[in-house]
Amino acid sequence: MNIFKIMSLGMTFYNLNKGIANDGKAIMDEGVDVLQVISAALKDNKVTNAEKKAIVKEIREFSKAAIDAVDNLTIPE
Repeated sequence: MNIFKIMSLGMTFYNLNKGIANDGKAIMDEGVDVLQVISAALKDNKVTNAEKKAIVKEIREFSKAAIDAVDNLTIPE
């Protein structure tokens, strides 16, 4: 793999994330966690009960972060 492509990808993620608020960063972090847990669980094409519990836990954390972000929105009158 080309090192410049990897560096470019890293800079792109940095630029995308630097402008979002803390709530947005929490949502992004939790979303990445969900994807990582699902990816790890599907490597062997089987989902065990422990993996299922881990997936559900991460989805709940993602949902909580998203709900908190929406609750913190200030809508001008």
